[in-house]
Amino acid sequence: MTTDTATRAADLPQTHPDAARDHAAAEYAALVAMVDAFGPADWDLQTDCTEWKVRDMVAHLAGAAEEACRLPVMVRHQVAAVRGLRRGDGSIVDLLCRAQVADRAGLSDTDLPSDLRRWAAGAPDGRRRQPGLLRRIPMPPFTGLRPGTDLAHLLDVIYVRDVWLHRVDLQRATGVAMPTSSAEGEVVAQVVRDLDLGWDGPALVLELTGRGAGRWQVGGGTPVATVTEDSVALMRLLSGRSDECRLTTDGDAAVADRLRAARVIF
Repeated sequence: MTTDTATRAADLPQTHPDAARDHAAAEYAALVAMVDAFGPADWDLQTDCTEWKVRDMVAHLAGAAEEACRLPVMVRHQVAAVRGLRRGDGSIVDLLCRAQVADRAGLSDTDLPSDLRRWAAGAPDGRRRQPGLLRRIPMPPFTGLRPGTDLAHLLDVIYVRDVWLHRVDLQRATGVAMPTSSAEGEVVAQVVRDLDLGWDGPALVLELTGRGAGRWQVGGGTPVATVTEDSVALMRLLSGRSDECRLTTDGDAAVADRLRAARVIF
C-alpha cells in the first residue's frame, strides 16, 4: 500500500461563490453543446434516472436554471413541492423536479434547447447574486443534506455537480460525446469532500482516475488501504445510480465494502 501523504478531503474548502459561478458557466456551456448535438431520436431515449427520458432530464436542467434567474418561479416550485411533501407525494427533490419538467411539457424538442440556452446563460450569475445572509441559512432536514449544511452549499456545490452528473447520464443515454469542462476537477473534489465529512469508517486513500482525477484521504487516522477507481464510475456509485466499480484495493479489503455502501447527495 502506498504510504505517502494524501490531502484530507474534509479539509478542502467549500467552493468559493466566485469560483462556483465560473464552474457553473463552464458546465452549462458543455451541457448546451451536448444538447445541441442531439438528433430527433435522442429525446425519447431512457436515461439512468428511471423516471426520466432525455427530454425530461433536459427540462429539469432548464427548469433549475430558470429558478436561478427568476425568483417567482423558484418560489412557485417550492410552494408546490412543499404542498406535495405534506400530502406524501414524494421527496422534496423529486417534487421540485416534477414542477420543473411540468413547466416544459408544451415545448417542442426544437424549442427545449433554446429554453435551456436562455436560462443557462443567466443561472451562474443569478446564484452568485444571492446575498450572504441568505447563503448562511441552514437547509431543512427534509432536503436530505448533512445536518448543518447551508444554502451556499446548494448554490455553489450541488447545482454544479447536478449538471455534471446529468451530462454523464445524457452521454450514456444518447452516445453523444461529453465535452470536458474546467469545472470537473472541482466537482469531483467536492463530492469526495462530502463523502469524507459523512464518513465513519476507517481511513483510506482514494485515488481517482479519468475525469477530475485526484488523490485524497477519506477518514481520520492512519489509512488502512488505498482504493483506486475511475471517477465517473465512483460518482455514479455514490449517487446511487449504478455499481460498475471495481474498487481496486491495496490493503484492508473491507474498506471497499464500506465505500460501496456510501452515498453522497447530488
